[in-house]
Amino acid sequence: MYKLKITLFGPAGVGKTSLLLRYIKDHFTHDLKKTIGSNFLIKDLKINENDVRLLIWDIGGQDTFAKLRTIYFKGSNAALGIYDITDPQSLLKIPGWISSIKKSVKKTIPMILIGNKNDLERKVDEQEAKDLAKRLNCEYLETSAKTGENVILAFKKIAKACIEET
Repeated sequence: MYKLKITLFGPAGVGKTSLLLRYIKDHFTHDLKKTIGSNFLIKDLKINENDVRLLIWDIGGQDTFAKLRTIYFKGSNAALGIYDITDPQSLLKIPGWISSIKKSVKKTIPMILIGNKNDLERKVDEQEAKDLAKRLNCEYLETSAKTGENVILAFKKIAKACIEET
């Protein structure tokens, strides 16, 4: 069985916990509390006949947790960078997060840049986000934790990328 540590990262309020809860429990709620420190959930799945266990870390996006991030990032096999398509500032913060990951992990790991909340009115140009993903050497995907669109796909893609690297 493959055991993969997947880290979710991005600014506060972009929907990291909502994406995780949609993926693990197929559940969505509007009134989630801010993540304090981190959440940790496990999901077992099959990728190309391989049993895979995802150990998914959801890290609080507030600046107060910045010092803890390097601890959470250590040992990550892959990461999902999440921004909110209704908040241009959230996209601008992604490169800083990625540089924290690179300092902690010390190797190149698969990453997907995710534009979340695609069920709401877009305020970030999709091409701008795709260009950033390309510059950061990430795949790009848009999701909605609310409707579930592309949520399972995002986690399957990142797991598959990890397996293909081994």
